[in-house]
Amino acid sequence: MKIHLITNLFHPDELAGASLYTDMARYFRDQGHDVRVTSTFSYYPAWKLRPEDEDVRQRDEIFEGIPLRRLRMYVPSKASGLHRLLSDASFLWALVRKASFRGWTPDVVLSACPMLSQCVAQRFLYWGRRVPRLLIVQDFVVDAALELNMLRLPGLSWGLRWMEAWALRSAATLSTISPEMLEKLREKVPEHKRRSIFNPNWIHQSLSAEIERQWADRPPREEARLLYSGNVGVKQGLPDFVDTFERLKSSWHLRIQGGGAERQRLEERARACPNIEMADVSGEDAYVRSLLEASACLITQKPDVSANFLPSKLLPALATGTPVLAICEHDTPLGREVETGGYGAVIHPHDDATIATTLEQWRAHPEQMQTFSEKARARSAFFDQERILSIYEKEMAQLCQAPSSPLTEATSAP
Repeated sequence: MKIHLITNLFHPDELAGASLYTDMARYFRDQGHDVRVTSTFSYYPAWKLRPEDEDVRQRDEIFEGIPLRRLRMYVPSKASGLHRLLSDASFLWALVRKASFRGWTPDVVLSACPMLSQCVAQRFLYWGRRVPRLLIVQDFVVDAALELNMLRLPGLSWGLRWMEAWALRSAATLSTISPEMLEKLREKVPEHKRRSIFNPNWIHQSLSAEIERQWADRPPREEARLLYSGNVGVKQGLPDFVDTFERLKSSWHLRIQGGGAERQRLEERARACPNIEMADVSGEDAYVRSLLEASACLITQKPDVSANFLPSKLLPALATGTPVLAICEHDTPLGREVETGGYGAVIHPHDDATIATTLEQWRAHPEQMQTFSEKARARSAFFDQERILSIYEKEMAQLCQAPSSPLTEATSAP
């Protein structure tokens, strides 16, 4: 197959979808497919272009044998709602004008949301050539932005929701990463001559290899140490948890390592609280070591928006057997996953008393933490990279064989 992958995040970006879509391109290459990638210049999670990429409009590269086109996108210094909308618009304009490779037409286009622009753009690519499209919904980004009041312009919500649905309706196959998100997706875009599936994210290749390398000689877990590692944006609601953590005067220590819109605010808070530590994003070896040393992995989500995504930071916690403290609503993708897997606790963000009780109970009962750890490792097998990517490969092969035929429903079983 000839596969055109469109993604805003790609190597050498870190966190979020960057490692996943780099893995995806490598996997399709290794399976003998002609895969080409259109992306932007590296900017995540710092929200800043690298010095060598400033003022460059376009660059064609070869990444490990894969043709890669990078297009300039406006990267705001402040990742606010309006600035992100302008960033999206700039990427949309660049993709519409320059995303395609001259003299090459793919058999299938693969793209992903949370960046709405790359889903809208594929509407305009290969116009009239009936190239089937597979769109992966990683995040209901429009709903999250509106529910967080990041975008408040009159009439904007209707326009963005219409544009999102218009982009999604163009797909022959829609995929999303949790059963709850699949249900919401089908409400947004009723099935008619398109396939809607659940296929989760995976533990990306290099991180999985590093975990297995360190697992045999893993250190003993430190007592009463919470680790938060990943993006610290608005939707994560981490500053709200820090408020709670300070009020509780907990005997636990919280280490936060990551980058994003809320980092500066969290650094100021950490300086005033002796049992909160801030650290930079680390390399994979140090990241894995920090997970293996932690008592538990903290994952936070802001109320009312957590139905829109499933945090990718969950999967490394499972692979390292790290118990999970999920501060979120119970009836969300994260809440249901943790409760079903039985490898941690799910607590509402406003339930200070239960947070305090749970932390003290965990410290007093290490045997419970060991049970959580074993269940986490067992659950991680479901998120195997090769199994999940092979499903995408089969979906695209089916699209190439019969791109205009109605397809029956199938899901990846939890």
